Amino acid sequence: MIAVIAGTGTLPLEACKNLLAQGSEFFVVSLFPENNLDELQKITEGKVRIFAQDLFKPGYILDFLKKQKTKKVFFIGKVDKKHLFSHIKLDWFAIKMLASMVCKSDSSIMEKILAELARHDIEVIKQDEILKSLLVSPGVLTGTITPQLEADITMGIATAMAISQADIGQTIVIKDKMVLAVEAIEGTDLCIKRGIELGTENVVICKAARLDQNKKFYLPTLGPTSLQHLSKGQVAAIAWLSTHTLIAEQEKFIKRAQELGITLVSVAPPQ
Repeated sequence: MIAVIAGTGTLPLEACKNLLAQGSEFFVVSLFPENNLDELQKITEGKVRIFAQDLFKPGYILDFLKKQKTKKVFFIGKVDKKHLFSHIKLDWFAIKMLASMVCKSDSSIMEKILAELARHDIEVIKQDEILKSLLVSPGVLTGTITPQLEADITMGIATAMAISQADIGQTIVIKDKMVLAVEAIEGTDLCIKRGIELGTENVVICKAARLDQNKKFYLPTLGPTSLQHLSKGQVAAIAWLSTHTLIAEQEKFIKRAQELGITLVSVAPPQ
């Protein structure tokens, strides 16, 4: 039995569609039901059990998975630190786990969670194993690459990979080879907003993960919702690392980018 641990956004919906198409047995734990529970219920059409509960006690969730005879877990959807800090309640299990950690970065916490699950014989599935269709081959999806955009994208992807390696964030906003904003705890949307405020127009957004990123969690994601707060002229291009970025609702993403005059570029990883 697979447990889909669903964070926010549309990726949990994509995962459920794919698992249903594959005939997999699974259930869903909706961590933030206020965000996508209705959509999850529509997608699964009553064929899958959905447990809707706030993210609160890690020890409780582990016990719950064991009671459901869970053999595999699939983490999908966004669960950033702001969500964690506003929802989580530290039970004794969480306190012991955190106390044993030297570094409490996002990836360190997730690696610790994976180790705890493995200790209870629960395997974690790689995100691109279920959502391989959401990876886009290198190339320009829409728009035109100018020499200036190419220079900004090259620098932006390299910088985004560097901050991901340092476990800071995964998004950079750049213009004229000047970094305007770096994603940290505030998340992608606020990072982009700050970059646009500073750059005013034609900024370039780059998203990447480190090449040794554990694909069981935190693969960067883009999609139509990434564009919902943007106006025409604010962003010249959006680029991402082809092997490490999931693109949700690709047709809608490309169509909306065309409406906004944004060039979309999937970048091959450096050799």
